[in-house]
Amino acid sequence: MEKRLTGKMKRMLRAKAHHLKPVVWVGKEGSDKVIKEVERQLKERGLIKIKVRKSALLKEDKYEIAEKLAKACDAEVVSVIGHIITLFKPREGWGRYLSKKPKKVKKDEKIVKLFEEFKRSIKKKGE
Repeated sequence: MEKRLTGKMKRMLRAKAHHLKPVVWVGKEGSDKVIKEVERQLKERGLIKIKVRKSALLKEDKYEIAEKLAKACDAEVVSVIGHIITLFKPREGWGRYLSKKPKKVKKDEKIVKLFEEFKRSIKKKGE
């Protein structure tokens, strides 16, 4: 099951993470060496910042590192700003954070329903 946080949830998580300091650093050894530490920190805190050193960027792009860490730890990338990656993994499970149907779809369904009723009422008047 693919995890997708809504934009509002990501914005809220970015605001919560603003004051946090990085707790994990990815160095020249790459992201493979730090996966266990990232998992441990996510289990303990839920929302963490990771600092990517310049030496790690010689081998991989920062976005690739973020995706690799998120996939390995079953987490979601909240943001990648500069050399800082913010990851989120809820301690109580993903159930309540997974986005359901977008609200826009519900509005579109209502509009279609109202339009169909309007067409029916016009046909009745014409008969």
